[in-house]
Amino acid sequence: MTAAPLARETAPHSFLTDLLTGHLDWPRWRGFPRPDRAEQERGDRLVAEAREYFAARVDADGADDTRTLPDGLLDDLRRRGYFRLVVPEELGGLGLTPYTAFRVIAQACAHSVAVGQVVAIQNGVGAAAMLPALPPGPLRDFVGGRLAAGTLSGFGDTDRSGQNNARPTLTATPVDGGYRLRGEKLFTGNGPVADLIGVSATVPGEKGPKVGAFFLDTATPGFSVGSRVEFMGSRGLPNASLVFDDVFVPAGQALLDPDGDQLPPDVGLVALLGRIHFTGAPAMAVARNCLAWSRDFIARRTIDGRPLGAYDEIQRTATATLGQVYAMESAVRWSLLADGLADRWFERFATKNLLVRGAWRIVDRTVSLHGGEGFETAASKRRRGAVPVPLERAFRDARGLRIAGNVDFQLDNQLGRMLLAHFRAAARPDALPRADIRATALAPANQEHLRALADLVRLLHELVAGLLRRHPDPDRMYAEERTVVLLGRIAAELFNAVAVLARAGAADPAEAPDPWEEQELADLYLVEARHRLAGFLARLREESGPDHAKISRRWLAGSHDRLVRH
Repeated sequence: MTAAPLARETAPHSFLTDLLTGHLDWPRWRGFPRPDRAEQERGDRLVAEAREYFAARVDADGADDTRTLPDGLLDDLRRRGYFRLVVPEELGGLGLTPYTAFRVIAQACAHSVAVGQVVAIQNGVGAAAMLPALPPGPLRDFVGGRLAAGTLSGFGDTDRSGQNNARPTLTATPVDGGYRLRGEKLFTGNGPVADLIGVSATVPGEKGPKVGAFFLDTATPGFSVGSRVEFMGSRGLPNASLVFDDVFVPAGQALLDPDGDQLPPDVGLVALLGRIHFTGAPAMAVARNCLAWSRDFIARRTIDGRPLGAYDEIQRTATATLGQVYAMESAVRWSLLADGLADRWFERFATKNLLVRGAWRIVDRTVSLHGGEGFETAASKRRRGAVPVPLERAFRDARGLRIAGNVDFQLDNQLGRMLLAHFRAAARPDALPRADIRATALAPANQEHLRALADLVRLLHELVAGLLRRHPDPDRMYAEERTVVLLGRIAAELFNAVAVLARAGAADPAEAPDPWEEQELADLYLVEARHRLAGFLARLREESGPDHAKISRRWLAGSHDRLVRH
């Protein structure tokens, strides 16, 4: 599920506005969001409780080895309220904000990604998450009642045909009083253990097919769990294919958009939050763990009697990780510290890839750093008395996160398409204003970064406008997928860079006794980010290159086999 390409922006400032005008509205960024004191303290308490509970309750290596959850864990999570983090208080939930829920889920994932994702699915993409998207009526009452009872849920959106088709292959045929579901869903998190399942399905009709969401108890006749899914990472996460053999769903448990043929826009907006919780929170956990493991490793190692931390390349490796974690946290704060479902939806869409790619860079770097202690499993290290850092598990988990919730390059493609769609719809001024970047409290290096970022916002605006002038047909433009993918990546990287600078410039001395430390972290990250942006822009401007279509067709036909055979 994706957000509607033309979802309306509401009051909080969005980076999309800057891109559409070509003007980095820096004064709107200077009030970088932070949770209020009460919410921060509540989050701190819940994170501390989660740290203690999951460390004591879950054998993370055991869950990974056996691919199963500890006995009784789901009932325990239910009793402790982990399945109702975002459920309103009037239904017996904690009523957490998206940002505080993210913090708690990330802490659970820090001990075990698989266990944390069980909590994330329930609160991010399951019934608890979907509740705000449900209009008053029988469906909301049905789902709300199940949540009040502590129901565990999941949502199935991927068919055997894949996730990126326009319509699901699971069908919901209208019958008297409701619908009959026929087909199968794959890769449904919590599917084998859920009490309540939501699915997307195609509804045939005289005026053409529509896509709807349908909610049912897993005890409904005709529903069954098919094959269990075992991922390379997230081992222990309950996941399976789900089979629907003429499953009857009452009309009151269906959600369709009366004005369109796709799911209602709010469902897509909920999915944006859910993807950050289900993939972004585990990515944050992996990144923070790697940062801690790297510091411990560097502190205990020497080369020829010289501390490892005294070497230039090690210092650069460590600080790159430190800056990346700071950037990931900045993207989360800007994206999630907004009240409405539609607030900063563009940034929320981008944040998934920013987090999972950041974690991947970090874990890859950390594996290289730990090469001095071997390319080993934690069990192997434990047997020989080495520190049993579970890097192998983190490596597998991090790679899987780039695929979960849709593969990363396809999300770039979707973000680029949405950017182009908004450019087509927006009324753009002929003469764009220069960015007002005066009177900042930034360090000199960061003031230079700010000037460069303002220029890049303007440049990206002009590049997109030029592309649209040369390609007035949207379908022809979208067919140039590499161009669209690059636009999505550039927009996301540029957003993260601006968010990092805004956060550093708004550092609160009460939170950071030396605010200049945040400016140093911002400079660390922005130097690397600008190198990446320069590379993406260079590729975007390429006017010629290999004929990939011809080479691909010939290879698929077998004509290159003689060149690559053993």
